[in-house]
Amino acid sequence: MKNKEKVFVKIKGMYDDPFSIDIDEGLSDPMLIKDAELVEIPNLNDNEVRDEETKKDNDDELEVIHLGHYGVLNGSEYIKFDELDEDSNVIKNTIKIACNEDGSQVVELIKKGYYSTHMIFQAGKKNTTAYETPFGSLLIGIYTKNLRIKREENRIAIKLNYSLDVNYNTISECNVEICITSKLEEEI
Repeated sequence: MKNKEKVFVKIKGMYDDPFSIDIDEGLSDPMLIKDAELVEIPNLNDNEVRDEETKKDNDDELEVIHLGHYGVLNGSEYIKFDELDEDSNVIKNTIKIACNEDGSQVVELIKKGYYSTHMIFQAGKKNTTAYETPFGSLLIGIYTKNLRIKREENRIAIKLNYSLDVNYNTISECNVEICITSKLEEEI
């Protein structure tokens, strides 16, 4: 992908049993995400946010698509996009993909707005952060069990498997796929 390119950010997640999705599924194949015909989306306005929520066979799976921007700064990749919550409040999001000094990969998700947080995902590590809401702050912990990043010419695919706790009590096992692409897949 090119610096300052418009991109689509597809986030698909499961929030339930950690064994319901095999985080390594499909990673031995050179194509992380199945090959699909890609189509151009004509003349989308920079300020337009395209949100689509699709329920799949499993009621706990959610899929959302946003229009965003991709850029590279000091060796780190940044994807910025806006999302709307259920009350139409705008939340500014930044996904940062970087490598630590030891060569390990790290993904950060920064949300600013009506709800704010800075989540850090590093394989085999637990990170804690505040999740700010209009009703107060929650202490959340994120233990990243697995983090996989696959890069192709016009696509970055991220698979995350992590435990989420609130105030030191595990509340969910999460499996999330994030696909950043310069073209929207036809199957969406």
